[in-house]
Amino acid sequence: MTKKSGTQMRFKILFLLLFTPCFLSAFSYINTLDKVYKQNEFRIYYTLEGKNALPKKNQTDLNQNSVPDYVENIANQLSESSKLFIETFGFVHPLQQPRFKDKAKFIDIHLIPIKVNGAAGDVVYEKNESLVMKLSLTLIPSTLTPVHEFFHLIQYGYSMFNNRWQMEGQARWAEYAFRKGTGKHKKLPSCIQEIKELTKTIYESSYFWERIAFLSDKSGCSFNHKREYKNIFTDKFWVEDEKLCGVDIIKNILENYQRYDKEVAKLYGFTQYGWSEKEQKSPNNDLYILLSIRDALKSLQNKNTEIIDFINAINRYKSITQKE
Repeated sequence: MTKKSGTQMRFKILFLLLFTPCFLSAFSYINTLDKVYKQNEFRIYYTLEGKNALPKKNQTDLNQNSVPDYVENIANQLSESSKLFIETFGFVHPLQQPRFKDKAKFIDIHLIPIKVNGAAGDVVYEKNESLVMKLSLTLIPSTLTPVHEFFHLIQYGYSMFNNRWQMEGQARWAEYAFRKGTGKHKKLPSCIQEIKELTKTIYESSYFWERIAFLSDKSGCSFNHKREYKNIFTDKFWVEDEKLCGVDIIKNILENYQRYDKEVAKLYGFTQYGWSEKEQKSPNNDLYILLSIRDALKSLQNKNTEIIDFINAINRYKSITQKE
């Protein structure tokens, strides 16, 4: 071996060591989570000792079933989320979507110290055959973070689009299935500038999604659901008043994403599920997300002038975007 080729080989090995994809080492803490609680398709990993331990106040077990109430409460909310969104509303379970169904059999929840309340991943942890959701050790008893993150998994199953203005706004909409009443909303964009402003928002986009849901709803913003799981700390059902607007339109929009993200993949030469994180969050996706919304609204044949103005604004946005 020449000196040059030996140097190249050492550099190659060093490169592989330093630049192994993040997801391969993202669960380096997993061996510290020595306890697991399984409920339906959910497995919650946690520990009572060491640096990743649940705080003492969250280790209480008032019903004395050998599972901390904090852990069981999260499981209850997730099971109710699955029962509601999949069985009652008819969304496709992420584990049944082509993107994940041949690789993942479970949804694993890792309770660890993190700086945010929760984070759901879109990469299968192949070793455990699971999709992974990380949740904080210090969530308040009434938190809706688990349902929020579960809805992100539903979104991942439908599409590669991961632009935050649609991801976070829709997940906030989903939370209202568990809240009293329905969400606040604001008038839809009626010009190109307002559409551009919308695509730069994150959580504030919930006002937009709530408006879409409200204007398109044909159910009186109510639903019938056989409630099963309770908040352990309040002894009340997680689903409180069976109020939520626009289930059908949100589902239709997600279904339209499936069609348009294939168009985007073909346009830019991506493999179907091999988009990079940057590509999933690219502003180039905004047009196709908007077209998905437009098509769903057009199918309603709703003569509401606000909806018509918004559809026309999307068409103008499409025209200028495709010229750029």
